[in-house]
Amino acid sequence: MNKVIAKYLLLAVILFSVMFLEETKAALKKDSIDEYVAYVMPYFKNKCEKLHLAYSYDAKKWIALNDNQPVFDAGVRLRDPFVNRVNGKFHLVHTKAWNNPTIYHWESSDLMNWEGGPIEVVDSLKLRAWAPEFIYCEEEKMFYVHWSSLHEGHNAIHYTKTKDWKNISPEKSKVYYDLGIHDIDLTIINAKGQYYAFHKPGATKDKMGNRMYVSPTLDPEKDNFGFGKFDSGKVVFNNQTQPTEGPQVIKVLREEKWYVYCDPFKSSLEAWETTNFIDFKKIDVVTPKDSKHCSIIPVTKKELKKLLKKYKKK
Repeated sequence: MNKVIAKYLLLAVILFSVMFLEETKAALKKDSIDEYVAYVMPYFKNKCEKLHLAYSYDAKKWIALNDNQPVFDAGVRLRDPFVNRVNGKFHLVHTKAWNNPTIYHWESSDLMNWEGGPIEVVDSLKLRAWAPEFIYCEEEKMFYVHWSSLHEGHNAIHYTKTKDWKNISPEKSKVYYDLGIHDIDLTIINAKGQYYAFHKPGATKDKMGNRMYVSPTLDPEKDNFGFGKFDSGKVVFNNQTQPTEGPQVIKVLREEKWYVYCDPFKSSLEAWETTNFIDFKKIDVVTPKDSKHCSIIPVTKKELKKLLKKYKKK
C-alpha cells in the first residue's frame, strides 16, 4: 500500500511540476509581449491637421504608419497632438484650429479607437488654448493639464487639475506661471527625482529657442516651485535651428538616457540626447515628411503588432 501511495504521490508531483513549468512559460511569454519594445510618435502636418502616427525601435529612425496619412480625424482642425499613457489608458489632447478657447481630450486602449471631445478651458477673452499637455502626479492622483492662453497681452502658460477630466471649466483654470513675455509649448517630464520642463519663450522674432526649467514640485502654490521664476529658462540646446518650438522628451527604454525633440518652423524635427539634464548632445534623427509638433510614447510588442496590421503599407 505504501508503495502505491508513493507512486501516486510521485505522479502528482510530476504532474504539478509540468503544469507549473507550462504556466511559467506562458507567463514569460506574456511578459515578453507586454514589455515595451518600441516607440510611437503622434504628430500632425500643417497641410493635414489630423492625427498621424509613426513608429521606431530606437526613437531616432521613424517610419510613418498608414503611408503618412492620418489615422484619426477629430472632426476639427487637430494641431499639436500630445499622447501619453496613464493607468493603462492612452490620453490624447490637442489644440483646436488656431484661436479657440477649447482643447480636445480623447481616451483609447489601443491608439486606434478614440472616445472623447471638446473641453472649454478658458473664456473667449483669452482667445486661445495652444498646445495642451498633461502630466500625471502619482502623489496627488491628479492630472496637471497645461496650455498657453492670452494673458495681459501675451501668451502665458495656464493650468488646471483634474482626477477624471470631468470637472474642468474656465473658472477653475489659472495662470501656471507668467514670464511677462510670450511663452508656449510647455512639456514636463519626471526624471531623477525632479520635474524638468521645456518650453518656448519669446516672440518668433526674438528667436529665443526652447529652454529648460527644473522644479521639485508641480504645484505652483508651493514656495519651491521652480518654473517661471527669475528668468525665461536655461539655454541647453546647442545649434538650434531658429525659430523653433514644440519640445518633447522621451526616456530611452532600459537606459538612463533621454531624447529631447524640437520642432523648427521651417525644417524637419531635430533632437538632442542627455543622460543628466545638464549636457545635451545633438543627434541625427529621421522623421516622417512634414511631421510637426510630435509627442513620443513607448509601446509593447502586442500594441505595435496591432498597429502594423491595421496600418500596413498599401
